[in-house]
Amino acid sequence: MIIDDTVSQVIDTDDGEFHSGPEAGSALIGSVAHGVRALRYAAVDDLAIFEGDIVLGTVEEIEARRRQEGVVISGAVFRWPDAVVPFEVDPALPAPQRVLDAVAHWNSRTRIRFVPRTGAHGDFVRFVPSTASRSPVGRRGGRQTIELTAAAPVGTVVHEMGHALGLWHEQSREDRSNFIAVRLDRVDPAHRHNFDQHITDGDDVGGYDFGSIMHYPATAFSTTGQATIIARVPVPPGVTMGQRSALSAGDVNAAHTIYP
Repeated sequence: MIIDDTVSQVIDTDDGEFHSGPEAGSALIGSVAHGVRALRYAAVDDLAIFEGDIVLGTVEEIEARRRQEGVVISGAVFRWPDAVVPFEVDPALPAPQRVLDAVAHWNSRTRIRFVPRTGAHGDFVRFVPSTASRSPVGRRGGRQTIELTAAAPVGTVVHEMGHALGLWHEQSREDRSNFIAVRLDRVDPAHRHNFDQHITDGDDVGGYDFGSIMHYPATAFSTTGQATIIARVPVPPGVTMGQRSALSAGDVNAAHTIYP
């Protein structure tokens, strides 16, 4: 599992959590653990998108940061104090029960507590309707939104909440080449930058988890319908790569590592 070490935002769509375009530039980003590296991003709707669904900011913001030689920020800054995440649901959000189900899922399986927001909570998450499902990575301060499409199921809500807690995508680990192979020949050349290895502002936690709710599906960005992510080692029986059904044991471990 990868945990956040800086400020970014993640976009997930109902069609597999991908929102990308041709490579447009690079952003300097880093951490104490991995140093500073230039990440290739795509410009989509004036947003700088890395790895297909991670919004680093607007293109203008990223280019300004690049000229300043990057920003390194401790991940602890973006943790929710005492593992408590206040939340509220926009009255306009369709099917609000899915949010309550996702909250119950996190609360019943981890020590993290999503609680209804009161006036005493200055930092909180608001679930709002949108044309895409997306969330910031980690606590941003003040009001932050988890945007959901009308069709986003409970599993997508759980996934987005993982991002809000500080979790990145599993297949971006530093050690991924020991566990998966990426078939770039099955990916449109304009989208191959989405498989650049490792978000350098994150740290690996625990062993590689094919069953993580934060893992890409096997056919991510495929132009042929064939797998673009192929396991190099046996996938445990009963495990589905890219599942959006429930938190895995590895997800729970990662959450407890961030919030001990």
